[in-house]
Amino acid sequence: MSDEMNKHLTSDELVDRLYGVGADDHLDHCRDCTGRFLELRKRREVAAEPVPASYEFLAAQRRGIYARMGQQPQARMKWVPALAAVVCLVASVVFVHRPAEQAAKPEVVDTQLFSDVYSMEQSMEPLAAKPIHELFDQDR
Repeated sequence: MSDEMNKHLTSDELVDRLYGVGADDHLDHCRDCTGRFLELRKRREVAAEPVPASYEFLAAQRRGIYARMGQQPQARMKWVPALAAVVCLVASVVFVHRPAEQAAKPEVVDTQLFSDVYSMEQSMEPLAAKPIHELFDQDR
């Protein structure tokens, strides 16, 4: 047997093995570690068992908590989801359907568009410099 087989697993290593991390070859050869491993497995199974609790028991606990807090349980507001749906519907109608705004937009004439594009192209100064010039304009 090698030194690794004589060395016992630590508690952390056993927990790793319990959750499937690491090799189990040491557990095949060491009775002490196997016994500790089986004890850990039993503890985990006991801890993972669901605790039976009836609805009445849980309701009594809830009432007791509210009594200690000095408050009464609030009634659930079942109408809130319906109100939220109505608000969303109204908002979508208002933001999506705007025929009056579309009719109020003036159309751009082709000659005006070409004139604006031509003036931007002929200017040697970048568009970003215009706000800087306005900062130093003394006439304002």
